[in-house]
Order: sequence, then C-alpha cells, then structure tokens
Amino acid sequence: MVCPGFQTKDDVYCFSLAKALYNASTPVTVGFYAPWGRRKDILLNKIETYLYEESWKKERAEVLNSGLKTRKTTGKDLLTLLFLLVFHNPVVTEKHKQRKNIRFVVIRFSAWEFAGSDQLWAGLVTTLCDGIENYFGLAPISVYRAVGRKTKIFDGMYQQEWVSKKFLCIPLWLATLFVILVGITVGALIMIFGFPVGDLSGDLLSAAEGVGATVVGISAAGAIRIAIVVMRNAVVTQKGKVQQKMNRTDMSSQLGFMNDVKREVKIITRYIQLMEVFQRQKIRVVLEITNLDKCMPDKIVGVLNAMNILLSDPNAPFISILAVDPSIIVDCVENSQVLKGIANNGYQFLNRIISLPFSIPKMDCCTKINVLRHIIENRQEIASDVEDGEMPLNVEVVPNEKDQLLRNRSNNKNEYGFMEVPLRDMSCDDLNPSNSSLADKGPKTKALIEEAFQHLFDESMKEYLTDNVVHLRRVVNSITITIRLMIRKVPRNMINPQKVAKWVILVTQWPCRLSWVLQCIEDEQQRRCLENPGSQSGLNSNISLWDVFEKSLEELDAIKSSLKNLLELDGDPEIFHQLLRDNLKVEDVDFLLPSTVNLDYSIKRKMELLRGSNNLWENKKSNRLTMLSLLSMSVSEVCEEMKKLGFSDKNLTRYRDLIKSHNLNGRALVYSDNSEIKEVLGMGLGDWTLFSVYFLGVLPPPVVPTSAPVISTQDAQKYTRSKDRLLQESKLNLYISKEDLA
Repeated sequence: MVCPGFQTKDDVYCFSLAKALYNASTPVTVGFYAPWGRRKDILLNKIETYLYEESWKKERAEVLNSGLKTRKTTGKDLLTLLFLLVFHNPVVTEKHKQRKNIRFVVIRFSAWEFAGSDQLWAGLVTTLCDGIENYFGLAPISVYRAVGRKTKIFDGMYQQEWVSKKFLCIPLWLATLFVILVGITVGALIMIFGFPVGDLSGDLLSAAEGVGATVVGISAAGAIRIAIVVMRNAVVTQKGKVQQKMNRTDMSSQLGFMNDVKREVKIITRYIQLMEVFQRQKIRVVLEITNLDKCMPDKIVGVLNAMNILLSDPNAPFISILAVDPSIIVDCVENSQVLKGIANNGYQFLNRIISLPFSIPKMDCCTKINVLRHIIENRQEIASDVEDGEMPLNVEVVPNEKDQLLRNRSNNKNEYGFMEVPLRDMSCDDLNPSNSSLADKGPKTKALIEEAFQHLFDESMKEYLTDNVVHLRRVVNSITITIRLMIRKVPRNMINPQKVAKWVILVTQWPCRLSWVLQCIEDEQQRRCLENPGSQSGLNSNISLWDVFEKSLEELDAIKSSLKNLLELDGDPEIFHQLLRDNLKVEDVDFLLPSTVNLDYSIKRKMELLRGSNNLWENKKSNRLTMLSLLSMSVSEVCEEMKKLGFSDKNLTRYRDLIKSHNLNGRALVYSDNSEIKEVLGMGLGDWTLFSVYFLGVLPPPVVPTSAPVISTQDAQKYTRSKDRLLQESKLNLYISKEDLA
C-alpha cells in the first residue's frame, strides 16, 4: 500500500530519508546499503529532488517571515561579497542559528574514476574542492584564501551579522579610504607643485609628500601582494594543488600532503560558514560516494579513513552518503593488510563510521513495473521502415567478400567507398539474409518483440522479475536479440513471445541452476546414444525441466560446495522451481537454446567437468562408479557390486552382512564420512583401497618429488674431511689384511 502523494514505495523511503537529512545535525555519515545493481543512483537522484523541494519550501517561508531575500554570488551581490570578505568579519548571530532554510550543495564522487590513483581518498578531497568552487564561483573563494587568515568568524558576540576589521583601532575600510585619499592628495600636490626645495615651505611640502608616499607605498605593496595571491588562486585552483602533491612519492611529502588536505577541509568549512552568513541561509554539503565497492581493498580502506578523519570536524557542514554493497566493503576491510588486527570485524568497523544506516528495500511489484516500463520506453533502438525483408528501392548493399576483393579495381563506387550494385542484378536472397520462406509467414518482428514486452507486465510475471535494475535491462535487451535471431532460423508462427520472455528471465536470473539442468539433459542424451549406437532416440521432449532438475537434485546437493561462487549468481531458488515447473520442457530447450545469447557457457562447462561427463570412458576403464549411479543404488545393489571387487568369500560375506545391518545404500555412502565407513566395515588396507576407489572415487595422493637437501659450505667441508678419513682407514685396513695374509 503506497501512501497518498507517492507513486511507489521507493518514493516513500526516499522522502523519509530526505526529511531526516534536512533536520539532521552535521556532520553525519549515511550508510546507503544495497547489493549491486539495486538502483542506488536512481534513489540518490530522488533524494536530491526531495531535498531541493524541501529547501525551496523553507526558503519561501523564511523570506515571508523575515522580509530578507537570500543573496547570490553574481552581479551586485558578488561585489558586496568581495567587499565584505576584505573588510569585515562574519558573525553567527542567534537569529542566524534559528533560520530553517537550508541550501544543499550536492557533490557526487565516483570512486571508480580515481581507482588508478595511489591515493584514492585524495580524489575525494579534490572532488570536494572542485564542487565548492563550481557552486560558489572561483572569485569569492580565491579572495577568501588570500585574506582568510585575517578573517575571524565570531559566534553570537554582536547583534549585526558583519563587523568591520580593525587597523590601529580604526575600521579597515575607513583606514583604506584614508590611504586612498592621502594617495590622491599627494599625487595632486606632486602634479601641481612638483618637488619644492630651498625654503621652509618647500621643506614642509617635501616632508608631507614623503610621508604620504610612504603610507601609500606600504599600503599599495600589501594590496599588490593580496592581488597576486588572488590571481594565483584563480589560475592554479586548490584542486590542481592537491593533484600536484598527490604525484609525489617520498614519505615526507606524503605526510605534509595529509596535513595540507586537513587544512584545506578546514578552509572549506570556514568558507561555508561565512557564505551561510552572507546568503542568509544554512548550507549543507551532501557528498555522495558511489562505486567504491568496485575498487581495490586497500583503496577502499583509504576512502573510509578519509571519511572518518577529514570529514569528522564537529563544525563541518558535511552530509556523507556512502552508497555501497556492505558485504563487499566488509570483506575488503577484513582482508585488508592495512587494518590487520584493528578491524578484524568489518561490520564493527563500518558501525564506527556510519551515523545513519539506511538499507534500500526490495522493489515492490509497482516499482518493478515502473522501472521496467521506463527501460522499455527509453530503448535506443532506431526506428526503421525496413522490416521483415522489405527494402527501399534506392538501397546500397554492403559488398560481400568477393566484391571487397574487386572493389579497388572498380570505378563504380559510392561516396563511402562501397560498390553500387544494381538491384536488377541481385536476387532476393542477396538483399535479405533471412530465408524468404520464413520471412513471408507470421507476424512482424516488431510485433513479436512488443508482445514479449507486454507479457512482462502480466500479473503472473511480477514475481519472476528481479529488483536488480541491471538484470531488468539485460532482460529487455536479450529479448530483442533472441527474437531477431529466431526469425532467421524458424518460421515466425512457431515463435511464442511469452515463452521467450520466460526463458530469457530464467537465463538471466538463474544461470547456475539452468546450466546444471542443461548439462543433465546433454549427459542423458549422450548416455542413451552410447547405450544404443545408431539410435536417434534422445530424452523425452515432453519432460518438464523441473523433472530433470528434481532427478539430479541430490547430486547437485552433494557437490554444491564446489559451486558456491556460481550458486551466488542465482536468484530465489523457490521462484526458480516455480518458473521451471510450470512453463518449460525439454523441447523448449532444443528450440530456444540455439538463439540464446545471454547464457555464459563457461558455467555450463564447469558443470560438465564436475559431473564427469567428459571422463565417461575413463570412469569405465578404471572400473569406478559415478556419483549419479551410486546415489540411486539400494542396499542390495551395493552388495551385488561388492562381488566385482575380488574379495575373499569370507570377507565378502562379512562385508555384505555389515552393509545390510547398517543400511548402507548408495546415498548413505555418498553423504557419510570415509573414515566412518572404514571403521564400520572393518576393512584391511588392501580391501579398503579397492572399496574406496570403486565406490567413493578415492584416488591415491600424487607422489610429490622431494628435492635434494641443501648442504651449506661448512657442512660440505666436514663431509669431505670425514670421507677422506674413511678412505684412509679403508686403505689401512686393506694393507693390514694383506700383511696378515702374507
């Protein structure tokens, strides 16, 4: 049930978060949690919209209550701002603290754009500097960086919002005006009277001119210095300075760089406080950090530390929104060498940083339909009048291989360098690559695609649609390609758009389980062909895919540990079972699979290796049972197979009695521990080797060749001396033996 005034449940959640951020005290860090592809960017845009709407409402109310409009940074307001920056200090009055109108400056930082930098977190600061400069203009912040050291922000000490800076207890603007007047007066005197000398009046005039010139000169030097700093800040922005320091590699420069970055954040914080007083409103900088879960683990940790250190100033007006997949961030934190021993628990580390966790809810049916409709309506497919083999008369045909070889010899070329072939010299098959007998029958291609899209909005399909926006886009694009491929291979009246839509959804959302089903079908067909050579009988085409999957479910469960990463690609297993049971059969696989482009066949290849279908003949030669055949064996069948292993009659009778007494059927052998089976049967080493190889597929471990021991130089010398001593003793023994013999 959606609240009145909102179209979807997402709007309700985004509006609630925007209201919370509007009234939250800064700094605050929001954990915007959602798995990959769960429309984070779309929801961030909605949150921005609600923040702007709330800001506009509060600003109108504040203007009506106070009668003072908010100032901008253009035109006359810009001149006023520059004057206040140079000659006045801002005051945060009680009236300003009670203001409810807030202006939001949204800056989006895509971490993936800075993934190649050695200091990814420094890119966060450069993006922040660049965003502030673009929003308020380059001139105000350049002037503030030049005079900011002498600008103080007072808190509630005065009633007025601006107080003049002092120079020798004189307002700075008055002192500056006095210096200007003195300069004008001295210049006028020099132009009128020159440099008088020789009498008392001339000496007094020279002294007055000298004093005036000195005052003007000192003031002009200070003004020139400030002007040079302002021009330098305008030419070389703070973003450029930070990027220059990012390129340094020595450790001392890195430590200094970190200090400079902290100082820059403080400057931005003070500058925003000043702009709040000038614009008569509060300002919040919303820093949206996206695509961080696509970066390397150590760089992810660096950005998290930057958020924790640089944006944790108690006076900083920052709202940081960390839009990530928390499972990926937690794994990176726990596996990072930088935080080894400090953040062994990634969730606790995130909790220390995040002030407001916000998990994006799953899409409801209404939201799915709206997103799907938006994707279909914004497809970038070029509309064309050429459909289904119909071609205009003034067509230029792309040359085939023979035409390309002869193109350079021909003078009959168009403006693109292609040969112009007369239509009367070409057959219908040359104009249309599709078979004319297939193209003339059945509905148009566009109608088939539209019918498949309309079926996605059917009430029965809502539960099959995922809440992953990327997957929805894949479904829409894959339906288009699949139908266009099918019309080149089969008659159009045989294409069922509804079944194509369900098949594409099945391939997109459950690639692992579907690949398993496809491999089971292929293995069964190969087995029947091997058992009946020359026979064309395959698997019954009327069998549903659910029956195939259910038959092999135990085998899949036995090897699921090897498929852990692949099974994570799949969606809800219960929905998969329902979609498989009610809609698709083996004959649909034979019809749809040749035109399927969105299935990763490397997944199916792994299924093939795990099932051992590529080692079928090797299994027969080595006289071993496959897991599939073992799972279906009863106790009596296991006892019958024991006869093939060549045990003695006495041992065979004992083993069979133990198997029957412990009810060791094929399923029990698969799921039991090998050591327990050996203990129950009480087999000796030789009998257990035969049994484990045949029934359990246990092979002896490979013999690892050991390398020769490494002998040190000292040990080698000792070995040489001992060897020589042994040789001498052997010679002596031989000599003595000869004397005795003599």
